[in-house]
Amino acid sequence: MQKGFFSIFISEMQRLLTSPRLIFLAVILPCGLFLYYASLLQDGVPRKFPVVLLDQDKSNTSRKLGRMLNATSSLDIVAEVENEKDGEKMIRTDKAFALLIIPRNFEDDIYRNIDTQVVCYYNNNYLLAGGLINKAFQSTVGSFAAQAHINGLTQKGLTQKQAIAAASPIITKQHILFNPYTNYSYYLTIALMPMSLQIIMMVVSIYVLGSVLKDRKGRELFVRSKGNVWVSFWAKILPYTILFSIIGFFMNSLLYYKLGVPLRGNFIIVNIYFIVFVIVCQLFGLFYVSFNKDLRSALTLGGSYSAIAFSFTGYTFPKEGLPNIIQYLSYTFPFTSYLRFIIDYAIRGIAIGSLNFGYIIAFMVFCLLGILSMPKYNRLLKQGGYYV
Repeated sequence: MQKGFFSIFISEMQRLLTSPRLIFLAVILPCGLFLYYASLLQDGVPRKFPVVLLDQDKSNTSRKLGRMLNATSSLDIVAEVENEKDGEKMIRTDKAFALLIIPRNFEDDIYRNIDTQVVCYYNNNYLLAGGLINKAFQSTVGSFAAQAHINGLTQKGLTQKQAIAAASPIITKQHILFNPYTNYSYYLTIALMPMSLQIIMMVVSIYVLGSVLKDRKGRELFVRSKGNVWVSFWAKILPYTILFSIIGFFMNSLLYYKLGVPLRGNFIIVNIYFIVFVIVCQLFGLFYVSFNKDLRSALTLGGSYSAIAFSFTGYTFPKEGLPNIIQYLSYTFPFTSYLRFIIDYAIRGIAIGSLNFGYIIAFMVFCLLGILSMPKYNRLLKQGGYYV
């Protein structure tokens, strides 16, 4: 048995190292995607979205507010327009994300303590840009209004301290947990990198296990393993388990040490869990190979299944806000169990003993499906390949 195992293992290693297709798909592509995501989000937070300003007052006060808006990290006033139609045109042609309007008599109304409105029209088709523009606008105008109120109170005889207390009697404190810098690189890369690698692992596993059946070489593998499907499977897939574990270590090192994603768990445990994730994907790939009529169907269904996993994880949209049926369906994807563990253990720092072991149970179910597929895979090997 050992001789057969090592013979198949060495043959598969030679195939991996000499196949340009496998080298590109299993090595170059995932590493290239990691570097792409890292460079794409290297600034952490998008800054200086182009906006246009319509200043209908043309006063010192309105120009001061315009300078304050332009000084924020999210807003960049690229032009001043003469009317609302010109501003609307720039938004519709994607030359600006927002139109800021300071009304006529803005300065006079402030000095007379008359309510006045500063308006922001922003394109919320781009949710991230729209949210950051609105946040910067509200914060800046709020600070400007508070300062104007304080100035009015001090002119009425109040001290600076009394005026501040009267203008803002309630002080709020915000404490941002787990991603205190609101860094989108931290937020997205811990999901995008393993997600892309998961798709590649599933496709490569299906291809490696299914190409034997497609090329009608199953009988040869069956004989070399002496009919032992465990030998056939593990000798065939182990080179890729080792390879993807190494790539996963590179990915985690890039995430937590190069990009600086806050790590509150143990780096070794994170990598061990990733190795388990690799094995789960490979066993689930065996399920697709065994219960499809040909390699093309297995690759299509397995790749599609892996690609939609991100949509069901509830990562960019809270899982609790999804319909109940979707919440349950999310656990039919190995990626959900992997990502939830990483968020809870590595990012939030929840102790191992306090974690929801539903993640492990889900992994065990996926492994069981792969193990139950082995007799069917062995029969396909014995007959030489897929039915024709």
